[in-house]
Amino acid sequence: MKNNCRVLYVWTNGIVKSSVLGIILFFLSLPFTVDAELQGRIAYSVRGFNEQLGKFEYNLQMTTFTEDGDFKSRSLHHPGYYAVWSPQEDILYFIQRVETQSHIFSIDVNRPRQKTQLTAIGGTYRFLSISPNGKKLAFNGYTQDQQQQENQIWIMDLDTGVMEPVTAIPHFGRTFFFFGMSWGPLSKRIVFSLERPGGLEQLFLLDIETREIEVLTEFNIDYYPVWTPDGQEILFRRWDRELDTMYTINVGTRELTPLYDVDKNASMWSDWSFDSQSIIYSLWGSFYLYDRNAEKTEKLFEVDGGIFGISWWKNEVLDVEAKQKLTTTWGDVKRTLR
Repeated sequence: MKNNCRVLYVWTNGIVKSSVLGIILFFLSLPFTVDAELQGRIAYSVRGFNEQLGKFEYNLQMTTFTEDGDFKSRSLHHPGYYAVWSPQEDILYFIQRVETQSHIFSIDVNRPRQKTQLTAIGGTYRFLSISPNGKKLAFNGYTQDQQQQENQIWIMDLDTGVMEPVTAIPHFGRTFFFFGMSWGPLSKRIVFSLERPGGLEQLFLLDIETREIEVLTEFNIDYYPVWTPDGQEILFRRWDRELDTMYTINVGTRELTPLYDVDKNASMWSDWSFDSQSIIYSLWGSFYLYDRNAEKTEKLFEVDGGIFGISWWKNEVLDVEAKQKLTTTWGDVKRTLR
């Protein structure tokens, strides 16, 4: 799959061959454009019709960005969604529906037909996310022995297989939903979006060790947060009446920066490049790349079906995270809801 339409603009010093030193120095100060090549690979799901089952389902795929600018895509031969890469190996984690319950599985993409079930008990699980150190998985949901309103965030230890809830969010007798989550660097905090009364989805920060929950955004509809690998910002989508807008919020200062607008009816997923300078995102069946430095969006390629979830493999862990504590705690939120 050849990338014929992607050109990212990166300004740098031009070098012009000349026998005159003065001319060389002059041209060294002039800019010119170069192609910025994508690196690594992405995993995602594509909605398609399964003729054997006679229904639509999401099937796992991966695309590798080659050195010559091509895209090489292939099926991973499993239905599933919420795919996430292990940061350390060629391991992909995902959620798959098995009969009436969902389970978490892993595969080695070099031998994708062999899968390993990680959950001992089934349930309704969503929004899978992996810690940057590759040791734990976070997800939300409830087990087959629980009621829907017991929906919470869970963490699974990948060494032991033990999973436990790490939130005890009050449901006040009603069902509530999570709309995305993402681990922060150092594997100590998780950002998540949670529906609250009044039709608002707000962003919160969860401290894994203390279990303290702090408010990050309020009085808006904010969802699908993705933490930057450098730990300084969080990307999220904010609902509006006309067009939804992708924002970043600085974790330390809470400064908001709008990036680009998206069709509010479009199915959209996103993830960061390793250097936190590019965002890959989907609109229905197409992939796009947004370059923060150039403030440009370029279409990458299309797939045959709707895209669900994106995970961009990152082969290194950054030990950086904003350390300024927020002031509004979950206790404050509970008091306002009584």
